[in-house]
Amino acid sequence: RDIGENDFPTLESLDLPRTVCGGVGYEFQLISEVPSFMQAIYLLLQRTPTLFKKETLRIAFYWRLAGRISERSPDFYDFESSCPFPPFRLQIIQAGSRLGWSWCTHDDHSCEINWLDPEPSSECDDYEAYIEALQRIEGELNTDFYRGYHEPPTEMEYRRLCEGLEQRD
Repeated sequence: RDIGENDFPTLESLDLPRTVCGGVGYEFQLISEVPSFMQAIYLLLQRTPTLFKKETLRIAFYWRLAGRISERSPDFYDFESSCPFPPFRLQIIQAGSRLGWSWCTHDDHSCEINWLDPEPSSECDDYEAYIEALQRIEGELNTDFYRGYHEPPTEMEYRRLCEGLEQRD
């Protein structure tokens, strides 16, 4: 049955359990699962734009403490003490009307943004707001260590990045 927004008029929020993909505390088993999940969320938001209040979208998907790669995943590896943690956590990025996501660490390092929709046209009314938000976000994201990576590096790539960091110090 198709469930509509008027089917549950008093329901204000719903927290899905960790056993449901995207639920509170859910852990992805593979890095490769995440892009299609994020695309599905994006399509859901395209179909029902009011599904989440605009100002709470990042909070609705605030996975920095929960949504991540499972430590039992074959993609998981331990960190080097002299390096930033591997970026095994997720964060939603919203710049104006543009939505994206990135892998991040709990010590504020981030991979590049994976945008879900194209950059707004410079002739759009909200283009200036988008550029301002994007500049603010880029100033907040620390992508230096993971520059060029749109997903976590493999363990071998991570170790090479760490060796390069040690050589610079």
